[in-house]
Amino acid sequence: MNPRLLGAVAVAAAALYGARYLGRTGVPDAAPVTAQASLGGTISADSLRARRQAILRHIAGPDSYLPAMLAEGDSVLKRWPDRGVRPLTVYLGGPGGVRGFTADKRDAARQAFVRWERVGAIPVRFVFTADSAGAEVHVHWVEHFSIRRAGQADITWDREGWIVRATLTLATHTSEAIPLSDDAVHTVALHEIGHLLGLGHSDDPGDVMYPSTDVHDITPRDRHTARLLYSVPPGSLRLKVTGR
Repeated sequence: MNPRLLGAVAVAAAALYGARYLGRTGVPDAAPVTAQASLGGTISADSLRARRQAILRHIAGPDSYLPAMLAEGDSVLKRWPDRGVRPLTVYLGGPGGVRGFTADKRDAARQAFVRWERVGAIPVRFVFTADSAGAEVHVHWVEHFSIRRAGQADITWDREGWIVRATLTLATHTSEAIPLSDDAVHTVALHEIGHLLGLGHSDDPGDVMYPSTDVHDITPRDRHTARLLYSVPPGSLRLKVTGR
């Protein structure tokens, strides 16, 4: 992308974004940004609308599902801050007593993180740690979920939409108590790590981020959506103006 255009998009986003809560997946979304609240001063409604449209044009297109994410997430984007050379610390877990858990399943989850790092084209890297207390991302293992799912990602973000910590829960069996193969765990982990990174659901069954995916790898559309997400600041794209 043209650096000048990207800079303009970032400035526009800063004027619009303003989450008002520390939230987790599934909580009520942020209060709308008002003209009076933006950038600590008054910005005209017309100016805010123009900036909002610039951002929406930037993220639109058939090779991305960010618009579908905005519809699903009530116009709120969340992502990790750019980390530079400092990777996210991941604790992979490995508890005793979870029926069906093996070191191979843990390695399948590890390889899913590695896969996102290799092909995700985003400024996020991972390092694995044995220190659960100091990890920013925790992987928990359960035998199965009580509902029809095999994985779940829970993220916590700050008032501006920056993700600050996350938990990934993976099952060793389906909800019907059928054992999951290592390949199945890898596929589930790929999908849930996408959520952990801030991605929502795709509207295309050919993507790994489709709600009920059978895709076993990150697609070009997944990668492009992640790259777009990490090209703009996070927060709410809803706009409520209270005057001119």
